Amino acid sequence: MDNNFWKNKPLSDFTEEEWEAVCMRCGKCCLFKQEENNHICFTNQMCDGYDFKTGCCSRYATRLCMFCVKVDMHLLQTEPELLPETCAYRLLLAGKELPDYHPLVSGNPNSAHEAKQTVLEIPNIHSVTEIDDLLHQFDETLKDENCPAEKRMGLLDKIQKLKPVHIAKYPIP
Repeated sequence: MDNNFWKNKPLSDFTEEEWEAVCMRCGKCCLFKQEENNHICFTNQMCDGYDFKTGCCSRYATRLCMFCVKVDMHLLQTEPELLPETCAYRLLLAGKELPDYHPLVSGNPNSAHEAKQTVLEIPNIHSVTEIDDLLHQFDETLKDENCPAEKRMGLLDKIQKLKPVHIAKYPIP
């Protein structure tokens, strides 16, 4: 595959292989979003399907999570705000160049990670599973009459630290 294919044709004409090559594996589309004042706010909470080691979704083929969306032309044309403004698909759709750290430009499949342009650089990032696990643990301590108050308070402190924080905000077109 020619690494410059993206310069020569519209997104809608990409083959499946070309479409997949455009993804930087940054994980930002896996971040949970909140709508606020006609903006989409990306948070530090993310789907637990994201594999921090590979930079890929562990359920990509089936998207079994209720939060998953398929990044395709329909999504780009109807709800582009669900992807960050730095998303390669959004950049190409807008007629912009890919950044130097994009693997198709750099020739290095890890360049987005090396350039610190992935979710790994987001402070206090965590999955919903972590939150659910802590809430379950806290619920169990409430059932246990012998549980020390310090343990409950420690869990509450951890839960408070996992509250969603807005890390990016984009206007809804």
